[in-house]
Amino acid sequence: MAKELTEQTKPKVQTSPTTPLTSTEKGRHAELLAQTALLANGWTVLEPIAAEPFDMAIKRVGDKAISYVQVKTAFLRNEERYGGEYIVVRGAKNSGKVYTMQEVDYFVAVWQGECYMFPNRERSEYWIRPRNLETKWTKLGMDI
Repeated sequence: MAKELTEQTKPKVQTSPTTPLTSTEKGRHAELLAQTALLANGWTVLEPIAAEPFDMAIKRVGDKAISYVQVKTAFLRNEERYGGEYIVVRGAKNSGKVYTMQEVDYFVAVWQGECYMFPNRERSEYWIRPRNLETKWTKLGMDI
């Protein structure tokens, strides 16, 4: 028999964390958002169990072709010397070396809780104007 929830037994829901997320936690959160978006858009998502330069592999159901994806959290750069606002995604590893085409086929950028996919062009940074985001990169909806 199910117990009825009362004010004393209802789970407390936090709307924001009490402590800031670490960079590892932020990265994992971005990966989970990307996985959700990719699944909702018809991709099968595979995670490596050993260290790889990619975060996940993806393929279409029934297709054997696999692509490799690196997930990045985008950030806003707004400086007069660059001519205003740009959304920026880093295309380089911690070592400073760019992800090669042999390592990563696509990036999935997470920006304000939304996921955008674009091909690797072996650049250290990818800049895009906010107004061009949905026309130049593929927005991955998360609807089931």
